[in-house]
Amino acid sequence: MSRRAFYVRPVRIGRWELSSLVDARFALDGGAVFGVVPRPEWERASEPDARNRVALLARCLLAVDRDARRVVLVDVGPGDKWEPARAERHALDRSAGGLDAALARHGLRREHVTDVVLTHLHLHHAGGVTRRDAAGHAALAFPRATHHVQRRHWAWAHGPSDRDGPSFLPEDFDVLGRSDRLHLVEGEAEILPDVELVVSEGHTVAQQLPRFHGDQTHLTFCGDLVPTRAHLEPSWIMAFDLQPVTTLEEKKVVLAEALEDDGIIAFGHDPNMAACRLREEEGHPVFREQVEL
Repeated sequence: MSRRAFYVRPVRIGRWELSSLVDARFALDGGAVFGVVPRPEWERASEPDARNRVALLARCLLAVDRDARRVVLVDVGPGDKWEPARAERHALDRSAGGLDAALARHGLRREHVTDVVLTHLHLHHAGGVTRRDAAGHAALAFPRATHHVQRRHWAWAHGPSDRDGPSFLPEDFDVLGRSDRLHLVEGEAEILPDVELVVSEGHTVAQQLPRFHGDQTHLTFCGDLVPTRAHLEPSWIMAFDLQPVTTLEEKKVVLAEALEDDGIIAFGHDPNMAACRLREEEGHPVFREQVEL
């Protein structure tokens, strides 16, 4: 790993250097992204296109512990296996080079990644687990990395409900299940030094939110619990969520914990910012300032 090429300055929390990486741009229906929030309210935060889609990013989090030679990637984006009709429907744009280009800007390549932490296996978060090999077959995109997934979520992804079934593409993760690179985690755990997994049940069964600790503070990568800055408002909840009331309560806890520690909330999909810190207003955590990752 080249220090020289690490020209994008990361945020340091304890042993970890943390940076936001973007795999792709995409778009989803505004009603799906903002749920029961009326359009006149949410369109002030995210102007829709002619097809009512709002612009999003597939953000991943890079965490590097140089002393331990550990390179962790949280989520891997949609990847490049999408057939044209689906890509067009989601306005998928990987013209910036995807994770390969993003890693290269930090002096890294795929073979440097030691751990992949998947918040969950929905297609915008886990599509990049596999890519096509020279023969056109799906193969692990990070073959040297241990992939950490919650055991209950792994089981759910293989037998989802009719409501969320389209969010899972078996070709994204079936190869992983046949490999020796899968680590199924049982609930909340510290999987690496100063890396805690917070389990969230509202969006999907056993979504895991990595929290990096150090220096009396922390950073939580919020996956689809708080996908964008607009979703800092607890009642702004995606229509995809299986248990929206649970999401509401979980979000309140995560935001309160960040406020208490002056912690950082990292977004999975915000098109304009990677992360932020909070302040208190009338007893509630609200946006304070953008954090560059």
